[in-house]
Amino acid sequence: MNLQNAIKRKKTELYEYSLGINKGENFFYKSILHHIISLEIAYQNNLGGISYEEICKYIPNIIGSRSSIQSILNDGLDLNLFEKTPQKTDLRIKKYTLSKDYEMMTNNWITKQKEIFVE
Repeated sequence: MNLQNAIKRKKTELYEYSLGINKGENFFYKSILHHIISLEIAYQNNLGGISYEEICKYIPNIIGSRSSIQSILNDGLDLNLFEKTPQKTDLRIKKYTLSKDYEMMTNNWITKQKEIFVE
């Protein structure tokens, strides 16, 4: 792998996703906290989702406060990127998952990372 080429491709991807018209891509790269929350939800997506408390437990306070996390989750719900459903065993706990479109965008992003860093 040519390091210069990988860096150039990664920079191009960052600009394209951040400035593009796709609301999911814009959200994904809006901040490191948006990125991490999306990845935490994606990681648990096929396991029934992840609760707000679990997300807060995994993300260090230095990266984002509980209120910032909640605000981003609400933005993701408003943009139809996340879905929130009650847990089957305890209806008080809501689990976040990716919408189908956002899941597809995330999977495409993973494929693109492989192309950038494996080549």
